[in-house]
Amino acid sequence: MAKAEFVNKMFNDIAPKYDLLNDVLSVGTHRLWKKKFINFALKQKPNSALDCATGTGDIAFKLKESISGKVVGIDFSEGMIEYANERAKTESQKVEFKVADIQKLPFADKEFDITTISFGIRNVENLGLGLSELGRVSNGVYILEFGQPKNGLYKKAYFNMLKMYVPVFGLISKRKDAYEYLIASSETFPSAEKFVDIMKANMSFKNYGCIPVFGGIAYIYFANNEG
Repeated sequence: MAKAEFVNKMFNDIAPKYDLLNDVLSVGTHRLWKKKFINFALKQKPNSALDCATGTGDIAFKLKESISGKVVGIDFSEGMIEYANERAKTESQKVEFKVADIQKLPFADKEFDITTISFGIRNVENLGLGLSELGRVSNGVYILEFGQPKNGLYKKAYFNMLKMYVPVFGLISKRKDAYEYLIASSETFPSAEKFVDIMKANMSFKNYGCIPVFGGIAYIYFANNEG
């Protein structure tokens, strides 16, 4: 099974447990990380935003609280978009959700002030193409993604702890393989300066950088023309 097909089916299956999954992977702190991520992206004072791999829509809804123009959330998974649309019925902030592939975004060049993506870029089959599309449709790209702590002992302890949860999550989600994949992808995905170099090779902005979160369990990446 191709990666794209596997990832699509996996997220359709685990959509109802997605927030729980992020709680486990982030040791219960992903909501704080996302708040920091959103505040950082909003420093560009955008009037529009595209949130990719939007999942249940939490980033998109929070962005809309501060953005007067349009906010769109897209996801490769139909199950995730269905879940986000259900949430939209009870949210005060109006966000448009649609199924779309980050590797072929159905938007015009520079249609959005910013694009954001949290915990989704490592699941893109063609990483270079996905990054290129994020840069094409916006004037600034902001990414929150799991990575690896630079401290070797901390890194080993963190991933060993996650692997202990595999049987438990398998019982909860009925998709043990999904949890194994997400841990493995977090453990091997290029992070910190390595990922910044990949961004530079696939986008055309003046400024690039990364900010470690929780000792490097995750990183906030940015590419923009500010300053």
